[in-house]
This record gives sequence, C-alpha cells and structure tokens, in this order.
Amino acid sequence: MWEPSGLYSKFVLKMPTILFGRSALNGLKNFPSSRVAVVHGASLSEDLKGKIKTAISSFEITFIEKSWGGEPELNTLKDSLRRVEEFKPEVIIAVGGGSVIDGAKMLRAFYEFPYLNVQTRNFNMLNFSTRFIAIPTTIGSGAEISSASVLYDPEQKVKDFFISHSFIPEIIILDPRFILDAPDDILFSTMVDAISHVVEGYVSLLDNPVVDIYAEKALQLIAENWEVFKTTRTFESAQNIQFAAVLAGLVQNHCIVGAAHGLAHQLSSYNFSHSSAISMVLKAVVNKNAESTNIKRKYEKLASASGIADGVEGLKKLIDAVSVASNNQKDRERFKSLLNSIFNNDVFFSNAMKDKGAKGNPLPLSESFYKEILYSI
Repeated sequence: MWEPSGLYSKFVLKMPTILFGRSALNGLKNFPSSRVAVVHGASLSEDLKGKIKTAISSFEITFIEKSWGGEPELNTLKDSLRRVEEFKPEVIIAVGGGSVIDGAKMLRAFYEFPYLNVQTRNFNMLNFSTRFIAIPTTIGSGAEISSASVLYDPEQKVKDFFISHSFIPEIIILDPRFILDAPDDILFSTMVDAISHVVEGYVSLLDNPVVDIYAEKALQLIAENWEVFKTTRTFESAQNIQFAAVLAGLVQNHCIVGAAHGLAHQLSSYNFSHSSAISMVLKAVVNKNAESTNIKRKYEKLASASGIADGVEGLKKLIDAVSVASNNQKDRERFKSLLNSIFNNDVFFSNAMKDKGAKGNPLPLSESFYKEILYSI
C-alpha cells in the first residue's frame, strides 16, 4: 500500500498574488514589462484582447493562439513554442482553461530551458526568469494554482504529469468577465471538477488539516452560489465561484486526489473531456469510498462544515445537480455505449491503477474496484 507519510511532510506552499474585483485586470499595470506574450484559446474575444492590451504596461505585446487542439501534447506545442522563442517575452500570460494553462507552462519551460529532457523528470531545479500570469476562463481546472503541467501521451494513451512548484504562476487574475459568456457545459462541468478537488482532497491519504479549511470554504462557496450563478450570472456569484475554484485547486495541489481522477484521465483516450469525465464518475466514487465507515464520516464532516445538510446524501445531491447543469447527457449516453469496450480494455485499468493523480484515494485501487464504480454509473 502506498504510504505518503513515508515520502512527504505536510506543507503549505506560498500563494501567488491574486488580483480580483471589478478592476482586477488593471492590476497588470503594477507589473510592467518590455515584451508580453499572451497564450490563449480560440474563444478569446477581440473585446477581451483589447482589454488585456489596455491593462498591460508594455512596449510590445503579442497574442499566440494555442497550436494544440484539446489536451496539449509535446508534438503539438511546437508551433506555439516557435512563436514564443521568436518573440522572446519577459512575461507569459496564459488566458484559458486547464489545457491552455498547462500548455503555456511547458512553453515557458522549453523557452527558458531548450535542452530540457522531459524523460528525466528533473523539473525540481527549474528557476524561471520570465514571469507567468494565469487568467482562468473556466471554473475548476485548478491549473492556475497547480505545481503540475499535464500533457497527453498519444502513444501510451495516458496523461503525463510534469511536476515543479516553479510551475505555479506568480500572479492569478480572477476577472468574471472572462467566464460570464462561457457556455454552460464548460462552466458547470469544470465546476464539478472543482468539487472533485475538494471532495477527493479532503479524504486523501495525504491529509493536511490546514488545507482542509480551504476545502470546507471552497465547497461552501460553491453550494451557496452555483444556483444564483446559473440563473443570473451576477458579478458577485461569479467572483465567489472563482474564489472557490482557486481554493479547490489549492487543495488538489497539496493533497493528491483519488479514483475519480484516475478514471477521468483514462477516459480522455475515449475523447471525453476531463471535466465531463469527472462529472460522470465522481458521485459513483463517493458512493464506493463511503462504504468505509471512516471515510463516510470524513465526507459527512466536510458536508457539515460547508453548510450542506444530509451529510453524504447532501454532498451527492450537490454533485448531481451541478452535473445536470453541465448538459453532458450526450457524453453519458456515449459512455454507456462504450462500457463493454472499456471493461475489456486491460490497458485502461492498468493505467488507472498506476495513475499518479489517483494515488490519494482512501481505499486501495484495483481493477475490480474501478469496474464496480463504472458499472454503477
């Protein structure tokens, strides 16, 4: 059995500077630079590009649309990396969801350390000279506060984790204008991802009583604000949800998560987005883990501390409700049609058991454990 206490002491990492409020973007004026590269996805509007330009104190700014499609891969980073190397920025700003931010972390690493051999996994000694700023446009990837960059390996059909605390951005900007116009399926599926970071981190084998406080507050903010955000998208509800997502990401970054992430990472090989996969499996994972009396008590403590009534049942109702709001019924139907194929895929379960993102699950992982979860969905 994996014993995190033999590998780690408990710790709390230094927090980035977080700019928030109605003038959050204008805080960039306090961080002047000669050359700024903005790495972004296809959905960044010209209006928001203009607001970024106005807010930055810089001689030169260039916008680089990501060269990768869904999840970043080493090969698909090359075109964007070429543009970064040609421009030679002093600041890199990543504007997007987890895919954009993770890819931009690797662009920065290869830009500053062109001979970096990713196979050695020697990322701990990275000492960057460029500043890195993250502006999340989704709610719950956690990439904006994570020590990891997650890339997809198409040959092995797995997500690969590259870890360095230097990957954590120096500055995070939480500006609701960057999420208010995003579609429901993205916003609410990534919100379930934020819930998963809280729920799995709270019962993780790598427990951290300080970080538990962040988990409780994050879940409280989601429970109190998600319905208002869904119906009216007020500035206040959006900002509170953004706060919750950062706190949830902080929980994930300190407490290795569990089986829901182990499954979601493998489902990416079947072309499910990470957040949609999480929204399909999270409730079933909670059900399975709650078969342990001690783990059930932890879930109930989390629910109570977050103001959620009915303990584990209340927690599952929240997961259900936000999952329904994500409108991922087509993904659920496709998942059911693929279930036989998944059950007969030995590589899927082998990779799920080895997945680094699942090692914190409070109950032992096995093929039968995962199959019970998938069958119950």
